[in-house]
Amino acid sequence: MSEVQIPETMLALRLSGVGMDSVDFEEVEVPRPEADQVLCRVEAVAACSSDNKIIDQGAEHSLMYGWDTASSPITLGHEGCVRAVEVGEKWRDKIQLGARFAVQPAVPAGPTRHRERYRDNAEGISKVAIGYTLPGMYAEYVLIDPEVIETSCLLPLPYEGLAHFQCALSEPISCVIAAQQHATHVVKDTPDAPRRAELGLLKGGVALVLGAGPMGLLHVEIAMAQGPRCIIVSEPSDARRETADEFFAARMVEAGIELVLTVPDELEETIAQVTDGAGVDDCIVALGINPVQQKSFDYLGVGGVTNLFGGLKAGDNMIQVDARRIHYDSISAVGSSGGDPSDIAEALAMIASGAIRPGNYVAAVGGLDAARDLIEAVRAQKFEGKGVLYPALRKPLTEVDGWSADQERELLGE
Repeated sequence: MSEVQIPETMLALRLSGVGMDSVDFEEVEVPRPEADQVLCRVEAVAACSSDNKIIDQGAEHSLMYGWDTASSPITLGHEGCVRAVEVGEKWRDKIQLGARFAVQPAVPAGPTRHRERYRDNAEGISKVAIGYTLPGMYAEYVLIDPEVIETSCLLPLPYEGLAHFQCALSEPISCVIAAQQHATHVVKDTPDAPRRAELGLLKGGVALVLGAGPMGLLHVEIAMAQGPRCIIVSEPSDARRETADEFFAARMVEAGIELVLTVPDELEETIAQVTDGAGVDDCIVALGINPVQQKSFDYLGVGGVTNLFGGLKAGDNMIQVDARRIHYDSISAVGSSGGDPSDIAEALAMIASGAIRPGNYVAAVGGLDAARDLIEAVRAQKFEGKGVLYPALRKPLTEVDGWSADQERELLGE
């Protein structure tokens, strides 16, 4: 790629306080990289419900560490695909001009810049994040700091044919991959064999997914790759169950996995029928609902694992668990928040192979000028699925029924 003409200014969506009234577009200078930085053009960025948590909490958010957005505004956006357009001297042997990258926004390192803006001058901080205190991707360009590169959080694409939106959606997919890999099952090949631990859903077991919203459906898709004999999906919405059937029924037949769709009122009876009363091996709670999380333990069989994927709100975060079942039936609970670079890499590989089809989860597209509208739509839960923006465009938010690489190329005029 030849050198691109970098403009002097760009459009960026900035948070300059707390609450949606503090979110607006600004025309800002395009930053130029120092020797240890890389300037990237943002090719695509996706919205996340976590954007609203930053907006609502400001300096009190756990990843802001006291950073005052009123005095030091930030650029939002942490799920994106970027292209290197100006590479600092330190990285010229490692990063090729024009190369595209996926981004792991959660960076396991302290900040190298603006430490005075953090509480206690950033003392003790071991994790920062893009779209929080590091520059975000609701912008035409983003400056990548050295801690991102040094921790392998700027990931080259394994296959150049990946679309921008597929690359951007590797981040939420990576969160699901990480969550499922946190499950641990203790297995024995024979009664007299030693025990060993296996990460992930139990192979040949029965997995239960509670909730068939976009993240629940992603859990189903990623669970398929782990080889359970059956996946049960419990969802009260007829439309969501129909979507699950449309996405997965034929693929599961081909993979030799049984798909069972049911409703919460019939779930216990369904589990009893599928498992002969034994209970499920894995229960993934893709919902942040207190009673549902508490009830999930009742569905587990001996050695079963419940995965609390949906976060509960502060003040409503206490649940009860039967300690006798932990003792006598060896049930357990796991949870996780986000992934790491290895999860992004796995997500990209699964997308490239066709094991995951991220286009199914795209519900809206637009240009950078639609970023504020998209964040508000996510807050109001106006559509099922992910919203993807293309910062090179100025285009209102438009709802779509899925998305593809061909549609992206047509939209961008490539």
